Formats: sequence, C-alpha cells, structure tokens
Amino acid sequence: MKFFHRLIVILAAVQLLLAGIGLLGGLFADGGLWERIPIVVVHPIAAVALLVVAVKPKPVSKRLKDLAATLLLVNIAVDIALAVLIGAGVARGDWWLPLIFSAIPAVGVLYVWMLRTKK
Repeated sequence: MKFFHRLIVILAAVQLLLAGIGLLGGLFADGGLWERIPIVVVHPIAAVALLVVAVKPKPVSKRLKDLAATLLLVNIAVDIALAVLIGAGVARGDWWLPLIFSAIPAVGVLYVWMLRTKK
C-alpha cells in the first residue's frame, strides 16, 4: 500500500499539472461551452480533490473520501460522454483524448476505494 500511495501522490501531481495546462488551453480553445467545461472546470476540481486525499495526513475522513471519489467519477463520466459526443460528430476533436484524461482519475478512484474499505 505504501508504494501505491507514493504512486498516487505522483500521479495526482501529474494530473494537477495536466489539468492546469488544460485549463489554460481550454480558456482560449475554439468550440462550444459544453466542450470546454470538462477541461476548464471538472478536471481541475477532481485533480485537486485527488491530491488532497493523497497528501493529507492520515486518517482521511470518510466525507473527504466520498467527495473525492464522487468528483473523480464525475470527471470520468464527463470524459466518456465527451468522447461519445466527439465520436458521434456532435463535438469537434479527437474522441480518444478525453479518455486519456480519465486514466489517472480511474486509478485515483481505485485508490480512494482502497482507502475507504481499509480497516
């Protein structure tokens, strides 16, 4: 678990960096409002939540774990929905790109789930 914790801290920092870069790029990107909401709003909030859970001194409260898991799951769901919209031709872009942005949150959900079920 210690190795996984260290890995999550690194991945959470990388996710926050990617979310920050995406936030800056998303503010200037072409496209509609709905195409930019995941990059400008959802990714940064979920990245901060994952980083807080990863670096907060233990024990992490149940409420914080639940909040982080919810935000990460919302991040993944929004990315999947955006990939489907891009694949259907409703939105512009590469359909696989939102799925890449949901890889670290998916690992984060597993980590939070392990924290939640750990006795």
